[in-house]
Amino acid sequence: MTEKKELDTEAFSSKLDWKQFEGLAELAFRTFGYKTIKNFRIKKPRVEIDLVATSSKIGFAVDCKHWKRTVGMATMINISERQIKRSELVLATIQEMERIIPVILTLHDEQLTVLPNGVPVVPVQKISDFILNWDSPTNGVRTINKSSS
Repeated sequence: MTEKKELDTEAFSSKLDWKQFEGLAELAFRTFGYKTIKNFRIKKPRVEIDLVATSSKIGFAVDCKHWKRTVGMATMINISERQIKRSELVLATIQEMERIIPVILTLHDEQLTVLPNGVPVVPVQKISDFILNWDSPTNGVRTINKSSS
């Protein structure tokens, strides 16, 4: 009988550079059928999103944080507020998209966290769970609709 070995996603990801980490995020969304655009840019105002993943009329604006250590809540709130604004700009730019979810993907964390403003902070080892279950009615994930942006 062969021993089944599981990939330690966090340990693997920590050996990647930030650009490869973004590529891993892209691969995760593509695996679940999403179309992706890395380094999505808007000219006015000048904005860049690490990864935009779309399926049908929904999108994710992903900010990939390949930090070697965790940061405090105040820093995460600040980052998430900027991600909300960037997500609204992406939603206004992509005509066929009707709603978007701002996301922060991190290298380290023990559990998936939804910040008080509804932005999920997803550790890389939980990315598949998040992609499959983001729309659970009890998780409090912020969805920005075209009509409300």
